[in-house]
Amino acid sequence: MSAHTASTATAANVVAVWRGYDQAELDQQYNSRGTVPDVTLYLRDYTKQTAAAKAALACIENVAYGEGSNELLDIYPATGERAPVLVYLHGGDWRALSKDDSGFAAPAFVAAGAMFVALDFTPVPATKLPAMGAQVRRALYWLWRNVAVHGGDPGRIHIAGHSSGANLVGQLLMTDWANDFDAPADLIKSAVFISGLGDLEPVRLSFRNAQLNLTPEMVAQVSLLRHAAQADCPLLVAVGANETADYRLQSREVAADWTAQGKYAELFELAGRHHFDAVLEWADPTSALFRAQCALLGRA
Repeated sequence: MSAHTASTATAANVVAVWRGYDQAELDQQYNSRGTVPDVTLYLRDYTKQTAAAKAALACIENVAYGEGSNELLDIYPATGERAPVLVYLHGGDWRALSKDDSGFAAPAFVAAGAMFVALDFTPVPATKLPAMGAQVRRALYWLWRNVAVHGGDPGRIHIAGHSSGANLVGQLLMTDWANDFDAPADLIKSAVFISGLGDLEPVRLSFRNAQLNLTPEMVAQVSLLRHAAQADCPLLVAVGANETADYRLQSREVAADWTAQGKYAELFELAGRHHFDAVLEWADPTSALFRAQCALLGRA
């Protein structure tokens, strides 16, 4: 067999797993840690900035929203009463990070006049993604019922999530608050979806599923692009221009799907940003994304 014939035969045997990607290419598309030389630099920065925020602000730590050991949240109050409430859901591949890495944006938003809330929730493998979604729903319901005690306005709850936290934002947007919680149907006033995925099927097909144990049924249940959203609120979608092609494409699809439903969506493709620092642009008061978030909060 000639070299050309062998090469042709090898190419013919390559199996497309997702959007024409073979397994190796798909795994590369969904290996966000492989897009930076050292991810720990960014993770340590989240933690360092959060510690500084807790030291500088009147943070109310470890408030229980449920009975589980991970069902805790930190509240960074704004000055005055009835402030809009911005709830942040951290990333970490559903397996890592916590609220102690998630207060880095609090100083900027508190200075703008918004209460900032960072959530904890049970990580994989101690839970599965639908149960994690149920947990953060309970947290949001708890905030709606109790945040006024801390100076927040329960009628102005906004959500934002990064990476796997953006998937949890999607799950919150699917919630039927009126029927399932006897809460206002429009409990969520706006949402921000940063470096996230609207469809987890390629994650299920990738190397990452060895840790996540997603099934096709779970994918359908927790993917915003595969499950009708109940919320009718503005949505900001942000992704780093240096993220992988499929992450960028999924962000465009989420924004386009929201617009196709007749809802307001705005897409931010952040120049020079990658998967781990795109969220820092959201926390930067000089950025267009921060200004857009503040406009949704009524703090422009």
